[in-house]
Amino acid sequence: MTTSRKSAYEAERKMSLGELNQMLARNRFYRAPGTCFFYTDLVNEIPPIIRHYIQHTSSVHETMVIVTFRTLPVKKVLPEERFNVGKLGGEGVYRCLVQFGYNDSHSVAVAGDELVASVLAKLKEHAESTDEIERLDSAAEKGVVFVIGRTILKTNLNSGWFVRFIIDYLYRFLQKNCRPELSIHEVPPGKTLQVGMLYET
Repeated sequence: MTTSRKSAYEAERKMSLGELNQMLARNRFYRAPGTCFFYTDLVNEIPPIIRHYIQHTSSVHETMVIVTFRTLPVKKVLPEERFNVGKLGGEGVYRCLVQFGYNDSHSVAVAGDELVASVLAKLKEHAESTDEIERLDSAAEKGVVFVIGRTILKTNLNSGWFVRFIIDYLYRFLQKNCRPELSIHEVPPGKTLQVGMLYET
């Protein structure tokens, strides 16, 4: 129930590419040095937590890569098909889909610095100019940060007692005690930010 509500919430409030480009075009947003890998579960859309992050930090890194991990219904994914990358319109903003088969290990070439190197290599293959390649290299040399969105569910005053029990107690208990996403993708803790967004059900 909570997963479907979160998915519905994100689908209703997703960012369009036009909205993202308009937001990035405004001079009031600071372009921070370095590269940001922003993890999301949405495969084809821009999640609302990116809007939340940009609005509340008033900044975007020189290079921002929106990363989604996806398991396909095949045993293994060929190395050359593991990373699918593309530009998202605005300068320095990219999308990366990291694909696995159900027998693949999620630690294969996607942990920390290996992920950065693999994704940057793919981005440079698709770069439109030598200037773009130089910008990618320059941003990576200035530092890399990994941003992971954290879902915080909250019931509203009109929720029934059963919904309040499921979300406020059971779901939060499970959320606190399950294996964190950081350990699944072996993200370096010292380079990681968790951004929370409140979902009212």
